[in-house]
Amino acid sequence: MRDAVREGFLERLRSESNIVSVVSDYVPLKRKGRNYWGCCPFHQEKTPSFSVSEDKGFFFCFGCQSGGDVFQFLMKVENITFPEAVKLLAEKLHIPMPEQERSPQELEREKARQAQFQVNMLARDFFHSCLTKTNYGKEAREYLKRRGITDETIEKFQLGFAPPQWDKLVSALTRRGIAEASLLEAGLAQERSRGGLYDRFRNRLMFPIWDYQGRVIGFGGRVLDDSHPKYLNSPETTLFNKRHVLYAYHLAAPTIKQGKQAVVVEGYMDAIAAHQAGFSQVVASLGTAFTPQQAKQLARVTTEMLFAYDSDNAGQEAILRALHTVKDCGAVVKVVALPDGKDPDEFLRRHGDDEFKQLLQDALPLLEFHLRYALRKQDTGTLAGKVAVVSEMASLLATADSAVEADAYIRKMAEMLEIDETAIRAEVKKSSGNTSGRVGRAIVVNKQSRNAEQEALRLLLRFILEEESLISYVEAQLPEEDLEDPVWRDLFSALYMQQRQGEGSLQRWLYSLQEKQQSLISGIALQPLPEGDRISFVDDCIRTMHIAALRRRYEQHRLRADELERLGDSRFLQELAESQRIKHEIDQLHANAFTR
Repeated sequence: MRDAVREGFLERLRSESNIVSVVSDYVPLKRKGRNYWGCCPFHQEKTPSFSVSEDKGFFFCFGCQSGGDVFQFLMKVENITFPEAVKLLAEKLHIPMPEQERSPQELEREKARQAQFQVNMLARDFFHSCLTKTNYGKEAREYLKRRGITDETIEKFQLGFAPPQWDKLVSALTRRGIAEASLLEAGLAQERSRGGLYDRFRNRLMFPIWDYQGRVIGFGGRVLDDSHPKYLNSPETTLFNKRHVLYAYHLAAPTIKQGKQAVVVEGYMDAIAAHQAGFSQVVASLGTAFTPQQAKQLARVTTEMLFAYDSDNAGQEAILRALHTVKDCGAVVKVVALPDGKDPDEFLRRHGDDEFKQLLQDALPLLEFHLRYALRKQDTGTLAGKVAVVSEMASLLATADSAVEADAYIRKMAEMLEIDETAIRAEVKKSSGNTSGRVGRAIVVNKQSRNAEQEALRLLLRFILEEESLISYVEAQLPEEDLEDPVWRDLFSALYMQQRQGEGSLQRWLYSLQEKQQSLISGIALQPLPEGDRISFVDDCIRTMHIAALRRRYEQHRLRADELERLGDSRFLQELAESQRIKHEIDQLHANAFTR
């Protein structure tokens, strides 16, 4: 879609849509004051904290902090991409999509993609038929029966079987008019050295792999004997990239969104057994390392991730790698403690769904799992073992979200390892990267002012969102260089730029923001306004920002003066004078605030 046409079409959708009407299709809303309220569709709650502003076109949940415009709402609630949200909203409004101009190369790529989807669908049907309707699949059917897999589950997951012959699939699909090139591009066939093709998957139980829309994009195959490789996946294609895919995600997503919990397992059979037992929030990482892309996919729909990998050493190491991947994704991360040597599939078959449910409920917090693993791995009867445990835990404790939790684990480690608590705290402090002296004092000053800055910026934006004419007033008194935080600096920079471009600037600015920025702004927009003179509040906020910026400059010059004096450089007097001048300016701003 050309940029001008695209922007014009999006603007039409925004102007003709009513966010309250759209949200009401999913959430019962009641008007309260200027806004509408209901229970959030993105997390479980009994008291409504989900607010929708009809005039501003934003939603925000004060519970889970989700927010944005009508497109962001549809993307979140339907788990779809932005283009898909645009199409869905257009359908709701009965507005035809504009014709998209695409190059011959784009048209060719799309044609190839659709051909791969078609080939994969035919291959899925072929494998499924071989499993369920032919003698080829007899051994595989018996295998699944021994594993407790029902006929209903076989149908649900469209399980199949690849015959042992070299070219059964190739022959079957070419007879249906599928070109050899398409089979190669889909990763279903390989070239013979002497010409022709042969099947990539032979004598294997077959697992179709789907994208988030439930379209087959690849396959996994498992041998029924002890031959190797035990598992074989499709190679990477234009459709299939295993780093971006979670097995059974399209089946699990509705439950994950509703319960705000995802359970991640390693293999196909683990996921299938869990779903059959009623745990439909389970996905699998395709037996490979859990990737940042997979973490991001889950983080969009859940606030809690439980990892239930095999309890052997390889599985535990895989969990550690996964935890490192997801630690910054914003979700609560826990580990399911399976008994030694067990995987979820085996545990469910031996102990049943009630005990598995209990394991999920008793999942270990991140720090607890790390501590248990470190204690099990090291010989804590030796000094070297104790040092290794403390060293492994120190960095985790230094970056823990909760200081109270970190403190509790420090005391617990001291008791278990019979080490002085002070020594452990010293190691944790070392890992945090904190230093003493001048730098330390500067850090304290920054922390003291940061909360005030954040509150001032939020209040400024709240007034601007209410009265657009304030943008020019704020820009004249609050230059971008006074904003230390790059997130806020970028927001105000874009706001000032849009203001200079003409009418409707605020709306264009709002809709140009990224998802996280929209969530931030929508939360601010739905906060109540303080009572009193707006200009006085705005002036107070700007003064707070000036003071914070001056404090940073003061510390820079003071520290520079200290350093030059230590080196015997007479320029320290200039730096000292400048720091004193800035301090006087700060004092004046404080005095002015009290005399108003």
